[in-house]
Amino acid sequence: MTSPRIDASVIVPVYNCEAWLKPLLASVLDQEGVALEVIAVCDGATDGSLAVLEAMAARDARIRVVTQENRGLSATRNVGLALARGEWIVFADGDDWMKPGALRAWIGHGREHDLEVVIGNGFSFETLPAPADPAPLYERQPWGEICNGKTWMARTVPNDDWVVCAWLQCVRRDFVERHGLRFEEGIVHEDIIWALQVALKAQRVGFVRELYYGYRRNPASITNSPSPADVARRAAGYLRVIDALVTAALDPRAEAGFRRLLLRQANREGGNLLHILRKRMSDDQQRKLFAQQFLQSGYIRVMLKGATNASEFWRAVRCWRMYSRFAA
Repeated sequence: MTSPRIDASVIVPVYNCEAWLKPLLASVLDQEGVALEVIAVCDGATDGSLAVLEAMAARDARIRVVTQENRGLSATRNVGLALARGEWIVFADGDDWMKPGALRAWIGHGREHDLEVVIGNGFSFETLPAPADPAPLYERQPWGEICNGKTWMARTVPNDDWVVCAWLQCVRRDFVERHGLRFEEGIVHEDIIWALQVALKAQRVGFVRELYYGYRRNPASITNSPSPADVARRAAGYLRVIDALVTAALDPRAEAGFRRLLLRQANREGGNLLHILRKRMSDDQQRKLFAQQFLQSGYIRVMLKGATNASEFWRAVRCWRMYSRFAA
């Protein structure tokens, strides 16, 4: 007996999001026109998230609950990728929300145009119900076009509009498996490295402009956490992202234009790291260590090579001055 076809595997990492988990899961389970499975991976949650998952799974067989010791977002998503059975893979965070018709629109667009990756769009919110006329998270994607991943980056990186959020990417499972794509574990800002892998491999990427995904502005998220440990993890994550971009740029197979594009993105990430060190990191010794590592890695030279205009050039110069001061 053959198993019924599953259109989409929705992977939901769950860590201490009890207050928002029911609305998220309900918004996924209420998606019409698609056969789906929800792979909810409870990543060592210490609140009542697991109880919420188990109660909802008891009522809906489409939810598959997996529990593990706390290993972080990347490892959690990788568990979901290993278990996924759907034609398409979608990611949803436990505190977010999905608008009706999202999966049908994304998957329908992907099938119609024989895509490997569908890039969606979304909006941010604080509380439900969702705003009636929200501002889009992304505005300058190549809407209506089909392109490969490198062209996608070329069209969006210069506008600071490259979609690195995994939850706005609907990806064919056979594409993921064929290229062995996984999230890098043990780091923060892992979505950027994932998006880079996707862009390097994808030959057919398409775009859906409608705002289907709601991203909750959560003050408890790691990007907003004042914890010194979380701030340090963010800084280390940016260093790893820059390293990944530089490594891809050094690939002898990379064309000159794409190499410059990768270094341009590295220029931007160097500025993001500076913001963390200046505005979020309070430990002078810790700041010094990160600045020394940045300088010793030669990333100022990378930022200068990646500068394509006066603003990016001065960002590199400012980073050189500030990092040198921190490292002294």
